Amino acid sequence: MLNYRSAADIIAMILFTAINGERKSSIMSKAHLNYRQIKKYIKILVVNDLVEEKSNLSEGSMTYHTTEKGKNYLEMYEESKLYNLTSNTYVFGKRTNEDFCSL
Repeated sequence: MLNYRSAADIIAMILFTAINGERKSSIMSKAHLNYRQIKKYIKILVVNDLVEEKSNLSEGSMTYHTTEKGKNYLEMYEESKLYNLTSNTYVFGKRTNEDFCSL
């Protein structure tokens, strides 16, 4: 059973999974998300240019690819983990844990 994951954790997992392009069902499976979650997060990521939708006409399917902006997000996410800035501390640049001691 998975522990609670923040929005930042879920976004990072989707971006990592879609680095080389994946279908929505594959991202759902690899990131351990349900349909409601993947629908919500894919929309957010596409609108914010973190993920790009690509249509495969021959297969009649859509694939999702992490953009350069998305790769930058992943780098910042990984760096925050190195400095023990957990995703519960900062989500999209906003402080969420008032007990956090500044570095």
